[in-house]
Amino acid sequence: MARNARINVPAGGTWTALCAAVVATDISIMLAGRYPVMLQATSGTTPPAADSLGPLELLSYGDGWSEATIAEKFPGVASADYLWARRSDADTGLAAADAIVGISHG
Repeated sequence: MARNARINVPAGGTWTALCAAVVATDISIMLAGRYPVMLQATSGTTPPAADSLGPLELLSYGDGWSEATIAEKFPGVASADYLWARRSDADTGLAAADAIVGISHG
């Protein structure tokens, strides 16, 4: 199932699914708000462990990439085909506002 949307990533340190389904095609992703996010990939739709940290971060408005598969960006995750985000600064006492991530995939 294709997705072309902005996704709210709530404060609080929980992982938020960015994909509408398992994705093997190229994706485009961008930080569309002011709060940074960590990214983590999985094989399938099971979320990362609650206390895990993402190896990649989108730090500034407009950070992101296009025309790459999840597996290309996360070579250390076997069969990576699903993407998750959580606020990087969720536990630092900053505003409890959502981060916003734009994503588009086929």
